[in-house]
Amino acid sequence: MKEEMAEYLPLSQTEDSEKQTCSNSSPILIKSRKKGGLITMPFIIANEALENVASCGLLPNMTFYLMREYRMGFTTTQNLLFFWSTATNFMPIVGAVVADSYLGRFLTIGLGSIFSFLLIN
Repeated sequence: MKEEMAEYLPLSQTEDSEKQTCSNSSPILIKSRKKGGLITMPFIIANEALENVASCGLLPNMTFYLMREYRMGFTTTQNLLFFWSTATNFMPIVGAVVADSYLGRFLTIGLGSIFSFLLIN
């Protein structure tokens, strides 16, 4: 048994443990898991890598579409896609500032999801 991972906490402070009934409020031994940190890094790195792959795959297709359907020149198309790519790469910084300074992370994620859903449909 790994004693170093276990903590003594009152039952009212346990978030991840199952609800247990006990008549007194003495501390009980529970196992707590470490959240965040290096455990989540592979998921973040994989997400960013796959997002960049998708963006690189989108640019040639979007260039072809804009040149064919909208009759744009190559230079105009590349400028438009450059500004679009710049804006989409800069928006997470704006979202982080708004979340940290004004709204909080859950409200920011919720509002971003709602606006994204409304703009797609």
